[in-house]
Amino acid sequence: MCIGLFLLVVALPLHDYPLLTPTKIDLINEGMTAMLNGRWDQAYALFLNLHKIDTADPAGYLFRASVRQAEMIDREASLYGRELTHLLDSVVLQARGKMMSCSPRDSAICFLYIGHQFAYRSLWEARFGSKLAALSNGMKAKGQYQSGLRADSTLYDLYLGLGTYHYWKSVRSGILRTVGIFKNEKEKGIAEIRMALDSSLFSRDAAFSELIWIMLGEKNFDSAAVLAGHMLARFPEGNTFRWPLAESHFRSKRYGDAAREYRKIFNRVSKEPGNYYNVIEAAYWLCLALDKTGRRDQADEILDYLDSVYDDIPKDIRRKQRSKLWRLQRRGR
Repeated sequence: MCIGLFLLVVALPLHDYPLLTPTKIDLINEGMTAMLNGRWDQAYALFLNLHKIDTADPAGYLFRASVRQAEMIDREASLYGRELTHLLDSVVLQARGKMMSCSPRDSAICFLYIGHQFAYRSLWEARFGSKLAALSNGMKAKGQYQSGLRADSTLYDLYLGLGTYHYWKSVRSGILRTVGIFKNEKEKGIAEIRMALDSSLFSRDAAFSELIWIMLGEKNFDSAAVLAGHMLARFPEGNTFRWPLAESHFRSKRYGDAAREYRKIFNRVSKEPGNYYNVIEAAYWLCLALDKTGRRDQADEILDYLDSVYDDIPKDIRRKQRSKLWRLQRRGR
């Protein structure tokens, strides 16, 4: 953004333009539906309309970033790293400009958006960059969410960010929790996510997703399967809820159900294999489930496919997935 445009944004009477109007909330939820169905281009176009409605609203940048982030995670590939950084930098610039003259409610929304952009940076770093940078950005996100609650404690979308931080920090902090640097706040995190589930403006489906993975982490496989199945019925076109549904079946030793879901994932990702990371992932768990049900001949078909595309798999992906590839190769036929 040029300096002149930034000054224009700051000079506007921002308190007269609430950030979350009913029209914007409806548009955000419509875009989220497209995104959870894996319709990336449609979701991006819908969120671009947020920018057209209000060029000074950070949401126009944030939710486009959310699409890029979700697609990269879905494909396990850093496809849009540079664009993501640009969009997130723009979120901060716009939000801080808004906060110079806005209502407490809009201030809380700006803190929410700044917190989310730190959370997206954290997730990108955890997947494709530095674990230390992921931790640093996660802690910065938490601080923004807490500031948002101080500005307006009724913006329950903030609790999804805080709950996600509190739970996964407690689960993954390891030695830092043991020595007392981090507290065990799993239950607090779950309670906060449930608050977002009950009362947030546009974070309910994301809260469901977090809760499913938490249920898996807590070995509550039956509840995870029920909730994942419910969400998959609402968003059948994407893999967001099919992966945890398949995992919950497998870990509950319902291998036939697991094989059915992993087969659907495998069929879908093998049509657009990308870097083949998810192809290998789905093939591995599908073969394990098929072996458990005595259908080794069907698993052999999957291995034949992997053999046929092996030279197309990038070397870095072979390295990341070497353990699963090795186990598949030594499985025997």
